Amino acid sequence: MKRKIYVLAMSAALAMVSTSAFASGEIAGATFPQQIIQEATAVQQLAKQAQEVSTQISMYTNDIERYQNMVTNTLNMPAATFAQIWNPLVGSIQKLTSIYNQAQALGYAGQNIGSQLAQEYQGAGNSIQNLSSVYANWNQTTNTDMEDALQSQHLAAANFATQDSSMQTIQNAAQSAQGREQVAAAAVAAANVTTKSIQQLEQITMAGQDAVLAYQRQEKAQKNVSSQEAANSLFSGGTNNSSLLP
Repeated sequence: MKRKIYVLAMSAALAMVSTSAFASGEIAGATFPQQIIQEATAVQQLAKQAQEVSTQISMYTNDIERYQNMVTNTLNMPAATFAQIWNPLVGSIQKLTSIYNQAQALGYAGQNIGSQLAQEYQGAGNSIQNLSSVYANWNQTTNTDMEDALQSQHLAAANFATQDSSMQTIQNAAQSAQGREQVAAAAVAAANVTTKSIQQLEQITMAGQDAVLAYQRQEKAQKNVSSQEAANSLFSGGTNNSSLLP
């Protein structure tokens, strides 16, 4: 099932521009070449957040496994003890869901920016002309990888399409030790997919930025050469034109 992730609002920590501005390809006062640079910065910031949350999820999951090895069923634990290890994991999963959706928003934005760059720089090479399709492939691959990660723990990807449905699924799973183990293992798998995918998105965006800058430098160099040739032709013509001689 190829599902489209519902895009949530970009977090204030990211906040260079809004998600709606990225998604429409319209950032106030910014050209499309400038937007690809802004997107690269946003992706770099998001990559750091993803790595931090991934580390937290692994730590909390290890805690849960350790506690569940000590007792047969964590429902027998004092509520306060259980809350200390379960609630932080749930909070990290919420952060992960937000980060993943932000990455999706940036992926769709990059796809739109790439399409506009291809129109603006029609004489550019494949790095710019194919940029939109590279982003589109990333979007599709990332969705598939996330679905596979959740299904590997027997969880339906459709149940994690939104923040509300994700939390409802986790709440239901929390009623049993097996359910909690599934959620914890799925969280680790999802965190790995998210971190890896954002790293790939960063590579795509940086390559697009480099291609745009290289093309701009090439265009500037060609204009300088043309201007110099025109100047040389003008001065040369003025000297050799016999009609201007006395």
